[in-house]
Amino acid sequence: MTARRRRAPRENTRGWWGILLVSVAATAAAVAVCALVSGLMHGGAAAASAGLGGGLVLLLSAVTLALIAWLWDRQREMVMVLSIGAFVLKIVLYGLALTVVPRPPWLDELAAGVAALVAIVVWQAAEVLVFARTRRSIY
Repeated sequence: MTARRRRAPRENTRGWWGILLVSVAATAAAVAVCALVSGLMHGGAAAASAGLGGGLVLLLSAVTLALIAWLWDRQREMVMVLSIGAFVLKIVLYGLALTVVPRPPWLDELAAGVAALVAIVVWQAAEVLVFARTRRSIY
């Protein structure tokens, strides 16, 4: 009779896709809380602003990590090069969105900025914590 290894609670067995799912869920919850608090304190425009600021960070981060997960499944030798390129592209796109896209008159800059900052911190924390609990060897 062989002893089976018991899976630890919250262990990630889905690799990069598991990291993506948890990061998206945690960040979406944090952005929703930011929007709710902003809306309660400063009204609907602040809630929408928080949703926009945090949502943009969430979208760009999710696309970057989805690309990494997809490449890991298909061409592992290209992951490092393309993930660095995707990261740079993400920063450039976010910078372009901030400078080229005209600012809507209803945008509350403080709410959008705070939600974007919260989204970045929560995304990074979730990504690192799930990566540390990933069962399969990533590299």
